[in-house]
Amino acid sequence: MLEISKSDVGNGSRSFDVMIIGGGIGGTTLAAILARHGVRVGLIEAGGHPRFAIGESTIPETIVGLRVLARRYDVPEIGYLAGHHTLRRKVSASSGVKRNFGFAYHREGEPFRAEECTQHPTWSPPIGPDSHFFRQDIDAYLFQVAVSYGATGLQYTPVTGVDFDSDGATVRTASSGEYRAKYVVDAGGMRSLLGEQFDLRIQPAPYQTRSRTIFNHFVGVEPFDDVIPSRKEHLMPSPFSQGTLHHLFKGGWAWVIPFDNHIGTTSQLCSVGINLDLDQYPRRDGESPEDEFWAHVNRFPTFRAQMRKARAVRPYTSSNQSQFASKQIVGDRWCLLPHASDFIDPLFSSGLAVTMMILNALGHRLIDAVREDDFATERFEYVQTWTKKSFAYYDNLVSYSYTSWDNFDLWNAWHRVWCVATMYGANSQMQTVFDYEKTKDKRAFDRLEQAPYRGLQAVDNPQFATLFETACAAMQSYRDKDIDAAEAGHRIHVALRDSGLVPSPRWTGWRALDPDNRLPTGAFTLLGMTRVLLWGKFASPAHVRGTYFTNGFTGVSKEAAKLYLSEVARGAGLGTQVARDMLTYRNRDWRKVGGLDRRAR
Repeated sequence: MLEISKSDVGNGSRSFDVMIIGGGIGGTTLAAILARHGVRVGLIEAGGHPRFAIGESTIPETIVGLRVLARRYDVPEIGYLAGHHTLRRKVSASSGVKRNFGFAYHREGEPFRAEECTQHPTWSPPIGPDSHFFRQDIDAYLFQVAVSYGATGLQYTPVTGVDFDSDGATVRTASSGEYRAKYVVDAGGMRSLLGEQFDLRIQPAPYQTRSRTIFNHFVGVEPFDDVIPSRKEHLMPSPFSQGTLHHLFKGGWAWVIPFDNHIGTTSQLCSVGINLDLDQYPRRDGESPEDEFWAHVNRFPTFRAQMRKARAVRPYTSSNQSQFASKQIVGDRWCLLPHASDFIDPLFSSGLAVTMMILNALGHRLIDAVREDDFATERFEYVQTWTKKSFAYYDNLVSYSYTSWDNFDLWNAWHRVWCVATMYGANSQMQTVFDYEKTKDKRAFDRLEQAPYRGLQAVDNPQFATLFETACAAMQSYRDKDIDAAEAGHRIHVALRDSGLVPSPRWTGWRALDPDNRLPTGAFTLLGMTRVLLWGKFASPAHVRGTYFTNGFTGVSKEAAKLYLSEVARGAGLGTQVARDMLTYRNRDWRKVGGLDRRAR
């Protein structure tokens, strides 16, 4: 008889190359990457899966970042999260679709005005659309993926402390004794264990943005499209209810993230959170999070109409302040993932994108460190540098967004800077994926750590850096009351024009240089993407041509054909499966795990 010991099933080991503390999306993804490459990984989680978590809305740089991780590190399951079609089919039908970023401006006591909204469509298939992650499904799935590749998963195992020495670390737990590791990654989020143990938090957080959040999950939230004027009046091309809706008002905003917004959903839930500037909306003594939440909803008649049938499914959660920061992100045999080191605000859904960018940089460094038995802190300095640069950028972006909500036209000017940055940031990663698909040479991914592709949102691009600096200066002058909103908006539009980064309206249909237009980017349909790619390749300024949009047309075409054929085959396969099951019990379905052959694993 075959005897299986506890160590054979992956739970008996007490010694690891890398111990990851925290089983959320960042920790589990990193564990899967490392385990896939032979690193002995411990993945330790104080709670258990499935569990509630937020960080639900993706952006183009998130989904393309997931594609980068899947290709670079040969973990196809990560790639299933990179587009809504594969996500809902292979991971979670309870996750929502995100076809747009919708922004609706509100004035207290007045109905929403159809002419005061903007929209930024996400990429259509084959690259998109983006998704609303139902995190308890996503995190549990990735935990299973990590374990399937050989990571040792430890749930319901709180860590009480970590003792470092010259050879590594001893990780102490409340219920399972001690473990040894050569390196420790803290993926524990805001309540970072190492952040507390090493007193890494900067108090107060050194960011301009000062906000707090109240949120919950609800059933019964109405689609925004059902409570507002028709599309003929607001002129936005994509249904608001099929994207992340942002209710904007002076000094704050609210997210509405539906999970029940696509055919085939298994969810009735919608995530809703309100974010408030601390100085304009200080917390009132004795007011419960639930009372304050509804007090703000009721200030805005159309938001109230959307929420009139909503019922919460869990206790309300609130924060005293959303922002936190760390003095140090990497040290001797340890590092913090981005969501354990710093946070700005949920606006623009930056958290997951920063995490994926850093996982790409950290993954190969840890794999090489284990192989070479060299965990010198200098090896990981890039992680600290670009984590900090990314959060500094988002602090400016978000802080001035709060300022822009004084005036709709000012917001309509300011948010175009973000639209442009999003396109270049996502293209940097996507053309890298296409280069890899063409050559199958993993060195293609090295480019993402070279100028001007480092970081997110084109922050490494000199032309964008000038644009952003000029736009921020205009917003600061408005904030200081040196100029009015109209002049600030004018300066931003001039900076956009002078940057040369805005695609030509004749080639692409973009209207980002038209102050009166509220859909500055046009649509990212297959045709829209193709037009932008052709502009970039043949008609863009010299500082764009050859640096961006170098090989996208062929790559997009191949991806489109691949996705279409896979969906057709899936539909045909389901019909064949039903007919087979009517006639026989025999099948070989059990050989497949999430679309992968068990024998190949």
